[in-house]
Amino acid sequence: MRRVLTVFVVLNLLCWGAAPDSIDAADVGIFLRCTGKTEPREALQAVRGLGLHMVQVSKLPDRFYSPEGAREFATLLKETGVQASTVVAVYDGENYKDIPTIRATVGFMPAAFMEQRVAYTKKCVDFAAALKVKIVTFHVGFLPLESKDPDYQRLVRAVRDVSQYAAKRGVTISLETGQESAEELLQFISQVSQRNVGVNFDMANLVLYGKDDAPAALHMLLPKVTSVHVKDGLPPEDPARLGAETRLGEGKAGVRECLRQLKAAHFRGPVVIENYVFRGRKTEPMAELALAKAYVDQVLAQ
Repeated sequence: MRRVLTVFVVLNLLCWGAAPDSIDAADVGIFLRCTGKTEPREALQAVRGLGLHMVQVSKLPDRFYSPEGAREFATLLKETGVQASTVVAVYDGENYKDIPTIRATVGFMPAAFMEQRVAYTKKCVDFAAALKVKIVTFHVGFLPLESKDPDYQRLVRAVRDVSQYAAKRGVTISLETGQESAEELLQFISQVSQRNVGVNFDMANLVLYGKDDAPAALHMLLPKVTSVHVKDGLPPEDPARLGAETRLGEGKAGVRECLRQLKAAHFRGPVVIENYVFRGRKTEPMAELALAKAYVDQVLAQ
């Protein structure tokens, strides 16, 4: 099985390291949940069925977040010939129905749930470390506008706590883009002030939330990017709601330009297809993933 290289970017040598080659089609993986398969073995087998060998691990049944569960999942990876590149922390109670609901439920922002979510994120770090996976990603939630806001500083302390815990286990924390502009995210990361805090760059989220131009944001964030979600979408028509996800190349996320930037920068981190188009189109998840993979392959081959 082709060795999936550790995720780092050439533009941040001191923090992340560098790699001699640029991304190609063999570095592409799948966000596991997007297969539409709830049973982990079936999902991993579906990824192999697409001719891919790498996944970003989405939320699993609770039993996996233990030493025994990690060993069970490691066995599944070995048996199916798949490598995990990153682990995603997805929190119970999160709801992406509309912007007010996202503000109230997502990430560390809901104060009532923050302590248990920090603890769960640390379990995800332990799970990742047991699998020898170097990155854990999550949404921190909507950031307050002012860095002096008590809630803003509460989020800074929470992410710092998680990142310090992760550093002891050789794991990087990557904050997913979407609910803030590139500039706002960089400011937050600078406040956290930990070397092992990076960015999981989601192309479409910046557009779906109406927050930023994706290629311009990638140019700004690239030195901190550890992993990428390949996704496309349209800006919101209603400011209280998210925009609509589209097939790759049919939205406004500049997917082709973003992939070209990553290739030109010799990026070697996970380039993960996250695709929920099947929900709106009432199509088969695996058929949509096959179309997305073909699009990415075509762009990277140019």
